[in-house]
Amino acid sequence: MDALSRRQIRTQCTVTMTKGKSLDQALNEYLPAGSAGPVLEWFSTHHVVLRITRSRRSKLGDFRGSTPYSPPVISVNHNLNPYSFLVTLLHEMAHAEVFFNSRRRMQPHGEHWKQAYRALGLSFLSPGLLPDSVRGAFENYLRNPSASSTTNLKLAEALRAFDAPNEAILVSDLPADAIFALPDGRLFKRGDKLRKRYRCECLNNKRIYLFSPLAEIIPVENKT
Repeated sequence: MDALSRRQIRTQCTVTMTKGKSLDQALNEYLPAGSAGPVLEWFSTHHVVLRITRSRRSKLGDFRGSTPYSPPVISVNHNLNPYSFLVTLLHEMAHAEVFFNSRRRMQPHGEHWKQAYRALGLSFLSPGLLPDSVRGAFENYLRNPSASSTTNLKLAEALRAFDAPNEAILVSDLPADAIFALPDGRLFKRGDKLRKRYRCECLNNKRIYLFSPLAEIIPVENKT
């Protein structure tokens, strides 16, 4: 089989894959009400596969460029609330914009990506489309987007308010010197809050790590 050029891939590949659903059905199901139109229009002119995936602890979404035999793919976790889903999807669409418009490798979250994200995000800042708390935080975030929306505490808190109720314990819920664990089994002692994050000592290797206040952890009973 001969390798396909990028232009051929863009022409030949499909634009959606969610099992048993069309692209517009999937977008209307997962995105905030009234916001699917601009996204559907984008996919109609950018031949990118959309995959809505199982929950992944390490990431909310990702973008993979095309190969000679496969089209570019955007994936987004299925369990995000509609506003988190939108913010994540726009993040990956911005990666796709850079991929299609550049002939050379760019910094993953450099200025070209930031410009693409701002351009895509502006369509969703009209009053009434997003809750005021989300719209204000997202507008502020778009001034200088970062590699992950979860590192912007104001936006992360605004988005988290729309998550389904759960019993998750956050680092910020613990008292100073409390012991907690991560799913991989590592143990930590919570220290003081610095400017934005908590300074925590890993009891397994004695190294210091910085945790977002919104990091979900497993509390451990202190044994003294």
